[in-house]
Amino acid sequence: MRRTCVIGAGPSGLAASRVFASRNVPFDCFEAGSGIGGLWRYGNDNGMSGVYASLHANISKESMSFSSLAMPESYPVFPHHSKVLAYLEDYAASFGLHRHIVCGTEVTSVRPVDEGGWEVVCRRRGDTGEETRRYSEVVVANGHHWDPRLPAPAVPGAEEFEGTAIHSHDYRTPDPYAGLRVLVIGMGNSACEIAAEISRTAARTFLSARDAAHVFPKMLLGRPADHLVWSPLSGLPRFLKDPGLRLLLRLTRGAPAHYGLPAPDRGPLARHPSTSDELLVQLARGAVTPKPGVRSFGGTTAAFADGSREPVDAVVYATGYAISFPFLEPSLFAAPDGRTELYLRTVPPRIPGLYFMGLAQPSGAAFPLLEPQAEWIAELIEGAVALPSPADMTRAIAREWRRHRTTYVSTYRHGIEIDFRSYRRALRRERRAGRRRACGIMPSLSGVSGTTRAADAV
Repeated sequence: MRRTCVIGAGPSGLAASRVFASRNVPFDCFEAGSGIGGLWRYGNDNGMSGVYASLHANISKESMSFSSLAMPESYPVFPHHSKVLAYLEDYAASFGLHRHIVCGTEVTSVRPVDEGGWEVVCRRRGDTGEETRRYSEVVVANGHHWDPRLPAPAVPGAEEFEGTAIHSHDYRTPDPYAGLRVLVIGMGNSACEIAAEISRTAARTFLSARDAAHVFPKMLLGRPADHLVWSPLSGLPRFLKDPGLRLLLRLTRGAPAHYGLPAPDRGPLARHPSTSDELLVQLARGAVTPKPGVRSFGGTTAAFADGSREPVDAVVYATGYAISFPFLEPSLFAAPDGRTELYLRTVPPRIPGLYFMGLAQPSGAAFPLLEPQAEWIAELIEGAVALPSPADMTRAIAREWRRHRTTYVSTYRHGIEIDFRSYRRALRRERRAGRRRACGIMPSLSGVSGTTRAADAV
């Protein structure tokens, strides 16, 4: 009997569980922590959550909702992490998912079996031994915001720095930084919000970024900024959309120079958006001092690319996360440069029965894409749709990466960046094409086709 293993009970694993349960696909979901929610569970005892005490979602409740269950109307526009967790718990309860989820169970190894299927090794918390189970398919859904990534190579002098240094994954409250001189390294959402929060009580706060980035306010023209994904602006060609968004930012936020920030050399759509109202206010007040990239550390100082030096007591590296799955052999999955060789960010072309969820990072919320992705995986498991040939999928991935390099900046973080609308359309096209293949109407594709267009659209 076919049975699927789902690894992780965060948003991706819950979406997969909801879809599989509704379609009567037999499965087990393993969660290393003692509760569901993944990174949204503050202090998650699986050690994989980097949520800090004051964190609120940087995208609106409407954009975060699964299509099958809206967030409550009573929620604020940008809910606190505790409310997001409550929503995920309600999602699991509403669809009866708890009976499929085994909490407190870590997957330590996933290996293909010669005769087909997968051998999954699990260890329950508190047990000294391990249990091995067989599955026909494995869905990897344990997220990509848990393995802290530090600058590589390390900043010269970092080992000799005499102050404290942590990754933002370990940041919880600003209390330890009261009265100190703090350097936050990075320019993503975490860096912006943590720097703004620390600056309220720190003696001085510096925000260092190697590259200039656009900082979005959370609200644009009285609406959540992420609602642009659904606006007419989003449907414009990129050569019109990018300058249009740049103009909108200029009108609503002003020029970066007003906040002491350098002007970015790429348009707003070339990077994952950094969203923070508080940072802009703290920059304008002088509570946060922007700095270029760190060149080196002394015992109690940091030297920057512009030649300046500042005394520093503590460093917070908000430098992102590595994409890694320690239970998989490198031959099955590796993303050393942030690039995933997955067809539609889901299927490794030459490894049957292995699927990945949540490795597509849109500029808006990922939640609305998870259920359609899970529906496609369920259809593949059921045999209702068929994939292109491995060679065709590999060619489609190569075409996608050529397009990706011309669209986004070439950094590790942006290896999984996608356009929300394009990816959603690509999934729809592929599911339609897959049904025709499964019925024998469409042969494996090698030229210009629906599959090619679907992959190129991402």
